[in-house]
Amino acid sequence: MQKNLRAGLLQKYHAIFRNTYEAGGGYEFRYDHGVRVMRYCEKFLTLPFFKKMNIDKDVLLVAALFSDVGKIKSLNAKGELRYDSDADRRHAEIGSRLVVKYIGRSGLGRDKIKKVQSIIDQQHGKKALSVEAKMVKDADRLDNYGCLQIWRHITYAHYDKKGLDRLYEYWVTEGARVSAKNYLRQFYFPIIKAIAKKRYARLDNLLRQIRMEAQAGDIT
Repeated sequence: MQKNLRAGLLQKYHAIFRNTYEAGGGYEFRYDHGVRVMRYCEKFLTLPFFKKMNIDKDVLLVAALFSDVGKIKSLNAKGELRYDSDADRRHAEIGSRLVVKYIGRSGLGRDKIKKVQSIIDQQHGKKALSVEAKMVKDADRLDNYGCLQIWRHITYAHYDKKGLDRLYEYWVTEGARVSAKNYLRQFYFPIIKAIAKKRYARLDNLLRQIRMEAQAGDIT
């Protein structure tokens, strides 16, 4: 993707989620998440596995960045993104229509814009069909793994007005650990699944270490 196009789209996407927040991620998390999903896809393109495929790079990266744009409709008057809202549950469908507003004058051709719309529409509750849609979906899933997730756990704890024990409760007692492990089955590409498995192990170990230190388990 050309630098000017990339910079312009990042600016537009930041404007969408500026001064917003959510329980699991805090201030402007949705913008940061979109940037990471795009960044992951950029890295995927450098892997030999994907170099063999016919991939529309511009379509892939634009769709990756704007994959959650429909969540803007789930904001309340305070700028909080509500996970329990109808708009949040339908964010892919909403985003596939709304994205034209933001990328319509970006310089992408009509056919590419339609492809971006189709990819976004496939991101939630539907099976991804194109290789680009599968890559974006796996990139989005990948962002739910690894030590980065500790930030979401911490902001959730703060939102719920809970202390340090909340991290362990969410991960173990409430079953997030098992759910995350089972969710690994849904990755489309084994090469991305392998990265997610490593991230899962790192997060699991990190949470174990935090609990051990909190309980003075490292003092012998």
